[in-house]
Amino acid sequence: MLASADNLLQRLVATTLLTLAIWLTPGAATAAQSAKMDPAPTACVYAKESEVADLFSSWNLALASLDPAKVTAMYWPDAVLLPTVSNVPRKNTAAIKDYFVHFLQRFPRGEITERTIHLGCNTAMDMGLYVFSVMDANGRASSVAARYTFVYTQKNGVWKIQHHHSSAMPETTSPASPSHAAEPSEHAHDAPPPSPRQEAPAVSAEAPPRPASAASKAPAQIRLASASRTANSWLSPEQRRKVGRDTVGLKVCATGRSTARTFEVSAPSPFAEANEAALSWARAARWTVSGEPEPQESVCAQVVVRFTDAGL
Repeated sequence: MLASADNLLQRLVATTLLTLAIWLTPGAATAAQSAKMDPAPTACVYAKESEVADLFSSWNLALASLDPAKVTAMYWPDAVLLPTVSNVPRKNTAAIKDYFVHFLQRFPRGEITERTIHLGCNTAMDMGLYVFSVMDANGRASSVAARYTFVYTQKNGVWKIQHHHSSAMPETTSPASPSHAAEPSEHAHDAPPPSPRQEAPAVSAEAPPRPASAASKAPAQIRLASASRTANSWLSPEQRRKVGRDTVGLKVCATGRSTARTFEVSAPSPFAEANEAALSWARAARWTVSGEPEPQESVCAQVVVRFTDAGL
């Protein structure tokens, strides 16, 4: 019995000394503590290509609202924006919003012409070419062809822009016609806003390229001539409270000066009442076509209808 007790005591002492040796080894305790404290690795989330395309559509719709806060909300607080018409990198929310305060005065609308999407762990990249339709202070429409890169990251189930790079096309399309001829100057975002218009500005679409023999013809344009009612007047008081200050993008087209106008919702509001009110307003308004439309070809304008909850 005494021998058995001695053997047991020796085994306990040896186990204790081995434990102390492990914990006294440099870094051993720290490693053990880190293993307990470090959280499990974040699971990877992969976006679908259609979801990445929807992210750009949401960003474009935010542009159509002409609300800098809505556009800025598409970016993470530590996002970096390298904009098209400014030399200054925008590295935080305030700087990004400042850029869009001025850029939105040109009523920009983007359209992707070529894209490549790469998907990764909690990351998605959308890269390619797009064309921006903009309008100057005199209501003249022009376009800017540019290259773009959007890098989106996912945090807590939300995808936002982590990096956005946009730059004008560097090469010319012909010796006499550079592709960036319509590009605004580096300080174009400081230009004064267009003169106020009735309820929603009508942005004239560019006329399609014409043969040299027809170069002397004035480009066809469609514009808002007058509107006897505001878009808000097509909503009930209850609907106005619901819609608030939302916006609806419309596409207004015609094939000639006296032909019927067609109306299409191009950037819908989440509220069906707002979409219907915008269409009712546009149909009741008077639209004029100037210039020389090509036979059987439509001339179109992109219009942003802005609602207001003033007085409610």
